[in-house]
Order: sequence, then structure tokens, then C-alpha cells
Amino acid sequence: MPEAREYQWKNIGDRIREARIKLGLTQAQLGRQVGVSSQTVWSWEAGRVKPRHEHLEELAFRLEVSPAWILGRDVLEAELLKEASVSFYDAIRGLPLEDVETIHNFINFVRQERRRRTEAGE
Repeated sequence: MPEAREYQWKNIGDRIREARIKLGLTQAQLGRQVGVSSQTVWSWEAGRVKPRHEHLEELAFRLEVSPAWILGRDVLEAELLKEASVSFYDAIRGLPLEDVETIHNFINFVRQERRRRTEAGE
């Protein structure tokens, strides 16, 4: 079934391109962040090859998505997010409001730091 395999790789490439563009990154910038050439990023996006396992985690981190999403496993990602939300809610339920606010501020800090590192090309 080469056609199904080719389609899957193309789908992965479309997802990588979509996330990269959403963050305003060029192929060269993403390549530097992941540790590959811009030609490799182009090959992923064109559906010619799929990212190796060792690049998938870093790619997902830099694109601010999950590896499951890149691989087209939307349902799995939705389930994981739901499970994480329930666990998070259970963890903060009953905490004083100022503690919940501190946690919220920390989450915003982490997001800002990730965005800053991405923009700085780290």
C-alpha cells in the first residue's frame, strides 16, 4: 500500500507546515531549532520523508504541538488533553485562590518563555 503510506507522510508534512507558519517561522529557522537543514524541513513538509523519531519530540516542542498531532492522531491528543485537564482540575481543587493564581501566572510565564526562545531561535 504505497499510496496510503505516501498520503500519511504528506499529511504529516501538511501538519508541520501548518504549525510552522502559524508560529511565523521559516523552514530555515525551524531547521536550526530542531538541528536539521532547511532542506530536511522542506522534505518533511513535501511529504517525501517523515521525521525520524529523534527529531519528532524536538519538532513538536518547537512547533508547540504534540508528537501525536504531527503524526495525525488528533483523537489521541484530544483524549490526552481531556485527561490532563481533569487531572489538573483535581490537583488545584480546594487550593486557596491565591495559589491557583500563582499556578496560572506560572503557566503564562512558561508560555512566554517558550515563545521568546522560539523567536530568539534557541
